[in-house]
Amino acid sequence: MEKVTPLHVTNHFRNHQKEYQEIDTRLDKTRETFLNADRSEQIRMLQKSHSFAVISVQTPVDIHEKAFTQLWENDTPVQDLESALESVNYKNNKADYIRHSINNGHMWADVTDMLENGNIDKAHKFVLDNMKGVGPAKAPFTLAMLGFKQKACIDANIVDVMGLEKHVSTVVVEKYDQIVEDLRNKMPTLKEVTSPFLWQWVVFDWNRGEISKHKTFYKIVGTF
Repeated sequence: MEKVTPLHVTNHFRNHQKEYQEIDTRLDKTRETFLNADRSEQIRMLQKSHSFAVISVQTPVDIHEKAFTQLWENDTPVQDLESALESVNYKNNKADYIRHSINNGHMWADVTDMLENGNIDKAHKFVLDNMKGVGPAKAPFTLAMLGFKQKACIDANIVDVMGLEKHVSTVVVEKYDQIVEDLRNKMPTLKEVTSPFLWQWVVFDWNRGEISKHKTFYKIVGTF
């Protein structure tokens, strides 16, 4: 198999630049929608993003997105979380994590305050420390999916493409973000034209051999 080089991934971006511009525009639209929503809707958007991140862990994309849709049918979480997550790996644990999120809207209100004030790193740390089921990679993913593109998710695909020996485990936000920057520096041409999250999105897609638009998520939050 041919060795992966930065040029492979950058060429993938160039070949699909229109699709990635659409994705980037949707991220911006989602962030603006979040920042202009009333407080209850902001909390709900964060809860949806958190559940999307939780369900995604070690679960195939098709199963993950189907469960997410079932969970949030009619724009409210179903009462029987375990039933919605029936096909999901670690469904009972994940149901507990999502239930904790739904029952603690006041915590998401605190996160909203941080995001509205531009304290993205503080929000990142708060989610990592207080919200269940999202570790070093999925805590920033929770924010990034809502358009806070300064954050990125170093998931298994990034670990694979970038040749990391293990998953990133630091809970220090500054160290995590520096690792992201160090990885992006290995692809300087792509870094120059993408935010941290869009860079990660491109690498994720290249490794999986498809363009992931996450339509399911953005339909549920109302920005697709």
